[in-house]
Amino acid sequence: MYFENIIGQSFAKKYLSNSITKDKINHAYLFEGINGVGKSTLAQEFAKFLLKTKHLENNPDFISIEPQGASIKIAQIRSLQTDVIIKPHGDYKIYLITDAEKMTIESQNALLKTLEEPPNYVIIILLTNNKNSLLDTIKSRCDIVKFLPIPFIELKEYLKTKGIEDRKASMLATFSRGSISKALELSESSDFMVMREDIQSNIQTMLDKNVVDILELPSKYDKYKDNIIEVLDITLNYFRDIMMLKENINKDMIINIDKITFLQNMSKKINYSQVSKIIDIIEETKKKLRSNCNFNLSIQVMSLNIYEVIK
Repeated sequence: MYFENIIGQSFAKKYLSNSITKDKINHAYLFEGINGVGKSTLAQEFAKFLLKTKHLENNPDFISIEPQGASIKIAQIRSLQTDVIIKPHGDYKIYLITDAEKMTIESQNALLKTLEEPPNYVIIILLTNNKNSLLDTIKSRCDIVKFLPIPFIELKEYLKTKGIEDRKASMLATFSRGSISKALELSESSDFMVMREDIQSNIQTMLDKNVVDILELPSKYDKYKDNIIEVLDITLNYFRDIMMLKENINKDMIINIDKITFLQNMSKKINYSQVSKIIDIIEETKKKLRSNCNFNLSIQVMSLNIYEVIK
């Protein structure tokens, strides 16, 4: 099979390998999956094979289209339409459209005209994390190739090859939810590490049962107002880890394994029933915030409800 250097994505690799082996290359592909799972990498490797080159950046038959600002504009698609009539130097001319969901409706309608009757040498590859943002008529003319999150073990082992130690690799593989680029970004992010320390401090405040300190929690969460759901998700992971410890589950199942000492100390301050109730309170807070409930009030209610559980 081709593309052995690509991590994960066995279905996508097999699908494209079969297309090559059987010489059944389609004119349009739609690669769908979360960011950082290899869509762009596999698309470029596919293009390198078809164009018989190792360096796409210098190949006039490979054209990359990315959003200009917040969207892919109709002028960019019209430029593509002008270019497709120019015959390639080799067998194919490949257009890679990144973040295809950011095409305006006008851009999509313009692209549709090319997808309906492309020259026989044209291949268009659209990359997206949300195919539902694309017109049905666009999707119906593409081979849709689904990209799945990278499995935990594969991602962890990959991170270890980058020099990341075992415990940190486990934590990053979990938090990145199967995205290679997200895991690598988090590994170098001082902001992420500071966020985790703040979250631990907030958990410590909750479990120390000092109502005065607990009432100050909303002000501490305020700095994370723009990504509060992520912060609450991480907080939930800590409490779920505490629950795992109380159930004596294999430590390999613990997300924040690099913070095992903190988790063990916190688990002594709370019983199983209380952990379960706190998880429910945080989940309910997430629902309220997603429904645009008042931020300060929601966090304040969450803090007081947690205090009522553990006092």
